[in-house]
Amino acid sequence: MYRHESGSAWSLDEEPLKEGAATGAGYQAVQRGRDNPFAADYNGGAKKRNWKKWAIGGLLGAVVIGGVVGGIAAWKAHSGGSSSSSSSGSGKMQYIDGTAKVVKWNPSDPSQFETDSRLKPIFYGLAYTPYNALEPWCGATLNNVTQDIILMSQLTTRLRMYGSACNQTQLVLQAIQDTKVNMTVWLGAYVGDNTTVNAQQQELVLDALKIYGADHVSGVTIGNEYVLNAAVDQKTTAINYLVQQMSSFRTALAALNLPKTLPVGTADAGSAFTTTLAAGADFIMANVHPWFGGLPIDQAAGWTWEFFEENDVAISNQVSNKPTPYIAETGWPTASMTPENATLGGAVAGVSELQTFLNTYPCQANANSSYYFYFEPFDEPWKEQFGGVEPYWGLFDSNRKLKDITFPTCSVDSGHASG
Repeated sequence: MYRHESGSAWSLDEEPLKEGAATGAGYQAVQRGRDNPFAADYNGGAKKRNWKKWAIGGLLGAVVIGGVVGGIAAWKAHSGGSSSSSSSGSGKMQYIDGTAKVVKWNPSDPSQFETDSRLKPIFYGLAYTPYNALEPWCGATLNNVTQDIILMSQLTTRLRMYGSACNQTQLVLQAIQDTKVNMTVWLGAYVGDNTTVNAQQQELVLDALKIYGADHVSGVTIGNEYVLNAAVDQKTTAINYLVQQMSSFRTALAALNLPKTLPVGTADAGSAFTTTLAAGADFIMANVHPWFGGLPIDQAAGWTWEFFEENDVAISNQVSNKPTPYIAETGWPTASMTPENATLGGAVAGVSELQTFLNTYPCQANANSSYYFYFEPFDEPWKEQFGGVEPYWGLFDSNRKLKDITFPTCSVDSGHASG
């Protein structure tokens, strides 16, 4: 098991990882809408198709609350959802060692931490990759992941991951366990051209489930944009391979005799799904980005809903198993590495544009019981190699500082409970 040392880093125990109870050895259990909600004339009736008429304000205009957009955060002690002070006393609270130092906790009890009053739990889910969880460097640490989990737990109760390299699966599940936050995860196993690496990725997920169990796991995603990245003449081969990989992973999962059956699916571009791929999945996760559609920000939210409905939801409804459709990624970039890439058609990268997307998408999506994962919580500097807007999709910068944004006030509908 991962444990906290007295120094500035988290380390792995010298003893081998051991299988334990459902939440890990030594721990106790921690106990959609077809009508477009983004339409200006939305009234819960028949679907309206003219997304160009959808308004920015939508249902939210009066409920966006001004927040602190700079300076020192107003902190509250975490106490079972209460804003009152923790019984541990503020004297024990300190910044987490070896991190960006934006979160304070009680190092003797990671479940006692200070919350940020600017953050609101408005997202169905977040798409997350831990900092430095990249091979061959593998610099992810439990301290940094714990800091992220504490921040993200104030925005959502669900995460989806992309891969399992660098022990990231174990790190995330351990951090959830230690902090006792209300969080479940769709684990991820990367799929590429190297079949050996693919098998290793899946084995790492299975190993984590053996150790931590499935209490905080909602499903497993095999691959991300594997079909999108395949050559045009290899799309069918890629789809068949993914279907086979999902099937074999289900067999491996069944052998674990977990107390619940975890769904197995895949994530890909919203335009990449076919009936064959959907028929082989328990769920499908579609990346739907209005930025790459070149949409002006005032049309982004409505376009996202309509594209998803007319492509991915439609595909799901065409197959007998009807896999649950999710939006795996949607969001808006705040900057570009070069001025010429700061626009794409009518889309403009910027913090004010992100604010508009926050004002017009999450709360309406929640009201419509949409299943979506916001992309993404944190900027990712390693994506600078791809240029353009790629490193700048976060709500926070890479140092975990909240950008100059405020969150609207709404809740994630209770109808999502089984999603």
